[in-house]
Amino acid sequence: MTHEDAVRELAGMSTANVSDALFRMGHKNRTMRAQIKPIHPDMRLCGPALTVHAYPGGTHACSLALADVQPGEVIVIDGGGYTNVILWGEIFSHMAAVAGCAGAVIDGAVRDIDGVVELGFPLFAAGISPAAGTGDRLGEIRIPISCAGVVVNPGDWVFGDRLGVVVVPPEMLDETLERTREIVEKETHMLEELRARLRERL
Repeated sequence: MTHEDAVRELAGMSTANVSDALFRMGHKNRTMRAQIKPIHPDMRLCGPALTVHAYPGGTHACSLALADVQPGEVIVIDGGGYTNVILWGEIFSHMAAVAGCAGAVIDGAVRDIDGVVELGFPLFAAGISPAAGTGDRLGEIRIPISCAGVVVNPGDWVFGDRLGVVVVPPEMLDETLERTREIVEKETHMLEELRARLRERL
């Protein structure tokens, strides 16, 4: 199986199952903090990380990422979890979509969410605020970062759904998929048995 096949299959699975698989592999620190959620529950994302370090409200870092993002990449921004001013909004989302970006994960705040939802751009964030960011020319891209409690390296695979976000290094993709399949199979069997018992009680 190629990496592409593994990614495609993992992208269709629940992040809860992927998180459990990583946990069983001894990697408890691959799931982002609970604050990171999609701005709409139907949003999902999958792609290799373009990592970004931003200072609180420092939207210049986002501009650096948008100028460099490659089709299929997910922009992952370490904004320090600061949510009193924003890092991202509708215009950045449109710019990212035009560039072929697969989504954005922001450990910080976002705004203009109605327009982003209408666009359908997968946007995950720690919070929502109307307050504008700053124009300070600070920030770096494509370096190791810490985003919502997870160390993310450039090229790590990022998976997100309504439950949250998990990060899988490329060298762990195959084992993660194998463990996730085992968990899905076991839980499917358990749920079938429990549902059968419920039907018997009706």
